[in-house]
Amino acid sequence: MFSYFAYGLRIQSDLAIPEFPETDFGCDREVAITLRNEYALTDYLPEQVIEKFGYLKLTRKDALFYIKQAGIFLVTAGAEVTVIPAPGVTESLLRFYLVGTVMGILLYQRGLLVLHASAVDINGEAVAFLGESGEGKSSAAGAFQAANYGVMTDDVAPIILDQTSPILIPGFPQIKLSREIAIALDHDFESLAPLHSTSEKRGYRLNSRFVQRPLTVRHIYVLATDSDFKSERLALQDAVVELSRHSRPSTLFHKPDSQHFLQCVSLARECPVYRLSRPRDLALLPELVHQVTSHLSLVSLIGS
Repeated sequence: MFSYFAYGLRIQSDLAIPEFPETDFGCDREVAITLRNEYALTDYLPEQVIEKFGYLKLTRKDALFYIKQAGIFLVTAGAEVTVIPAPGVTESLLRFYLVGTVMGILLYQRGLLVLHASAVDINGEAVAFLGESGEGKSSAAGAFQAANYGVMTDDVAPIILDQTSPILIPGFPQIKLSREIAIALDHDFESLAPLHSTSEKRGYRLNSRFVQRPLTVRHIYVLATDSDFKSERLALQDAVVELSRHSRPSTLFHKPDSQHFLQCVSLARECPVYRLSRPRDLALLPELVHQVTSHLSLVSLIGS
């Protein structure tokens, strides 16, 4: 049995998850991850579903997440994950889904607003980057880390909204980088941790500049591609739409419920959301850091 701390949770797991920081909390766990090799996929799904690439049945209390090459992940009440592995699956592939999609589902069940985002620490406050897959969330986090800023999370960004200000909870110390982005950030791609056999990306493990404490969310940027840098604040309605479409369960192709909508409205009211347009040129990653920090300094002066 392994003990970890990630996403603000004490996790006890049958499966080794080297991506998560180890900890020692005795029996005071909040999440249990159980590996059940004795069960078959057909115990939970009919053959016609098993032949598909994937399947998801999701509620606030129970979820069944299936990936053909990996297996079935049962998530219950935001506290228990049961893994029924597919025949011949590697542990690395199970971990790939566990640390990302499955934890996102679990945090959603725990009542948090789970953004599909990366987030960094700028002057003691969290700044998050939303965007479609491939739009540059991880490269933005990597660029800030290379510029000596702390990274809070990559891919899954859970936010607590029942306090005075929205609070972003750190994930775990890893950024997913493609070969091109790793080279642009002066990392040796071959030395980075493989994610799984079919992934073109690798994991850059943060030995330093990983922020382990929750921080107030200061600003949110929705990444977009354009010929030049530009930051434009979104109206409340547009901000709510962007927050909803870039968060669980929308990113899992499930219709959000009223609780999710109200969370998006609350966050949009508390935290300004900007559309950040920029050229898709990896040589300009340092300029991205400069543009964001300069914009934050400007809005702090003029108050918008």
